Formats: sequence, structure tokens, C-alpha cells
Amino acid sequence: MTFEQIATTLTLIGVGTVIPTIVSSVMNSRKAKSASKQETKEKRYKAIILLSYAFLNYDKEKSTLIIQRPDIESKEELYNVLHVEWMNMSLYASDKVILRMRNFLKESVQINYNSLILEMRKDLYSVKTKLGPDDLLLTKDC
Repeated sequence: MTFEQIATTLTLIGVGTVIPTIVSSVMNSRKAKSASKQETKEKRYKAIILLSYAFLNYDKEKSTLIIQRPDIESKEELYNVLHVEWMNMSLYASDKVILRMRNFLKESVQINYNSLILEMRKDLYSVKTKLGPDDLLLTKDC
């Protein structure tokens, strides 16, 4: 074996181990970033759903809210917290979730709340659903 053949073989062995290591490192970094983003979404969406529910049903839920979030002492303060959550959504939420949240903040009614929940569900878990906002309404005749 000549020196050139040995050098070529060593180079190929070196490149053959370096490339998979780099690819693996990049893939692991992407997976960690994606997992972190998913975890953030889950935490924020759960908090937003509960806060939005409390806002929608403020008179019924204010005592529970005061226990869970003593810093929120009025419906106006709760609205401000939801508005800040909406602003923060620009960092992680899908466009549709942001728009549904805006609709809920503009008109805080059950149907807009249900639309928000469904959109968060799609964004979090890529759920393909045939449910509509009306399907989340609970009535006594269900």
C-alpha cells in the first residue's frame, strides 16, 4: 500500500465518522428545541384555557381564581393578564390560535372560547377533528 492510499483511507475513515456525528448532533438539537417548544405550548395553553374560562364565568369562578391567582383581584385585571398572554403567543402559537384568542378578547362569549380551545388542540397535537365550537356546548338536554 502506498502512502497516498493510506492517506486516502484514513481521510475517508475520518470523514465517515465526522459526518454522522455532525448530522446526529444537529438532529438532537432540533429534537430538543421542538420538545421545549411543545412543552411551553402545553403549559401556556392550559393556563390560558383556565384563565379564559374564569374570565368567561367570572362571577362563578372569582373565588377559585383568587385562591389560585391572588394577584388578580378584578375582571379587568384578568382581562389584562389574558391580553399579555395573547401578546406572548406571538412567540409560539400558530396564526390561527392568535386570531382565535384575539376574537375571544374582543368578544368573550362561549362560542369564541370553544373555537379557541379547538384551535389550541389542533396546534398542540395536530388533531384532525370534525368537532365545531357548538359541539363543546354543554346543555342539559345532551
